[in-house]
Amino acid sequence: MLDLTELRKDSVFKLFLNDLLLYSRYVSNRQSENVLSKSEFELHFSKAIRENSLLSKKVISNAMGFTDLDVFWELNSKLNKQLAFLNRKYNLKKITSDQMRSFLNAEALNSFVFDKKITSGVRISMMDDGGDECLEKYNNCQMNATAIYAVELVGCVAVAGPLGWSPIGPIIYLACIGSSTYQLYTSDRICKTDFKYCK
Repeated sequence: MLDLTELRKDSVFKLFLNDLLLYSRYVSNRQSENVLSKSEFELHFSKAIRENSLLSKKVISNAMGFTDLDVFWELNSKLNKQLAFLNRKYNLKKITSDQMRSFLNAEALNSFVFDKKITSGVRISMMDDGGDECLEKYNNCQMNATAIYAVELVGCVAVAGPLGWSPIGPIIYLACIGSSTYQLYTSDRICKTDFKYCK
């Protein structure tokens, strides 16, 4: 059984939550109006990983709101390594999106995520909505999307982990991670559209 109290105290888990919030912050601050279809996104994601395609790495990092492709791929790698470590230690496959959202909300309140590399004319805080109902809905939408993304990543690690580096393991893992990342990408667009037409 997953010990949530121990998990909450774990320093690697706290780093994971902070990095996840930072990742989500980049995504929520992206300004691109170009929309990639799921097949385009997954194709570029796969080429970026499997073929080390510079063009595909740029397409994905820009789509996710990162102007520096190295920052995106390093943060992506860091999240996956942290999650693999945490899953080995705690067997996270039982964690729910509600539990993850609760952890993210608590971490967001404890340590405001800020990175000078994020440049945006509009900075929307996940912590302070200033009493604005539309902003509160937007913040909740973003936090839900981030929590679901985190739980999907856990699933990717849990499913592909036992397969190891067998011929099928990396293929399943890559497809799963690409699909999860696309979910966060589209969820962000939905949150922004709902926010735009709120009131």
